[in-house]
Amino acid sequence: MPSQTESPPRARDAGRYTLQETPRRYAVMLNARARGWNGEVHQAIQRFVSNKDLFLTDDFHQARRTVDKLLRADYDAIFAGGGDGTIMYLVNQLERRIRSGELAREDAPPIGVLKLGTGNALATYLDSQDILEDLRALSEGAELMVHEINMLEDPDGELFPFAGVGWDAEILSDYDNVKDLARDTAAEPYATGLTGYGAAIATRTIPRVLSQRAPTLTITNLEGVAYRMSFDGEILAEYAEGEVIYNGPARICSAATVPFWGFQVRMFPHADSDPTRFQMRCYHGGIPEILLNLRDMWRGRVREENVHDVLARNVRVEVDGEALPYQVSGDSAGVERMIEWRIARSPVRLATPHTA
Repeated sequence: MPSQTESPPRARDAGRYTLQETPRRYAVMLNARARGWNGEVHQAIQRFVSNKDLFLTDDFHQARRTVDKLLRADYDAIFAGGGDGTIMYLVNQLERRIRSGELAREDAPPIGVLKLGTGNALATYLDSQDILEDLRALSEGAELMVHEINMLEDPDGELFPFAGVGWDAEILSDYDNVKDLARDTAAEPYATGLTGYGAAIATRTIPRVLSQRAPTLTITNLEGVAYRMSFDGEILAEYAEGEVIYNGPARICSAATVPFWGFQVRMFPHADSDPTRFQMRCYHGGIPEILLNLRDMWRGRVREENVHDVLARNVRVEVDGEALPYQVSGDSAGVERMIEWRIARSPVRLATPHTA
């Protein structure tokens, strides 16, 4: 039985933040390959950010050199834009330096979140405005809203706000293939963003998964007490450390510390309901349920018999059979047969301009 000393999930103020004075010096790092980036946007941004403080990257090797340069320059804040993957790349580079002792956590600059690219789950959660509006506010002396946001962590110490195996990762892989096929053609502008995702789902993911049997997953609670939750926040079951949380078929198994998956889809309604746990969601329904209930699915509501929502500190997911596609922060991450997710030891500081 679970320990009686464990505290049940408790709601927290998802909008909690501290206000800091306008950064004296701040840098802006943008992914020049992100959707929405073009010469017109570049020119508009230069009205608010000087060339010496604006850094453009188009691959991870270049991004690594840029991060080194940014940290040596001792900026008060570093803003990033280009989707969740770009922001988390910067967060992880900073975290590595903190853990290695190169940088004290209290001296690390907050990471600003700009809305650019596809997905933008973090920008949605923090209510980031249009990138030009936020950069204009910064140039006019806006204070910073600095949020402490919990993250997931894998055994290698990599941080991320959400990840998953199954259909969500397959969709991302199919989306990447659609973009590759359309690159340098007249269809390229239509192959990115929500339109591209729709095309990938309709032409690739759905035809393939309709003939597939749902893989069997075994999910084990590795730390403390885990709680199965209803959509309305009622505790349906408790799982002690070492107990199997779920064993059965699953089309999607994802975890998150923020409610949004991207495009304002509220995939994880309980993700920030307890600061000591993340939400894991296993979906074992079918395509017809999703198509017939798109509005409810967009808000995270799924028929209870087809979903297993759990708040946990640390879980292990094992796939019975072939490895499944895996995604991290909205980027394809190969295939996996065993995954471990845990709540990160320290939250990260993410910032947005205070525009109210």
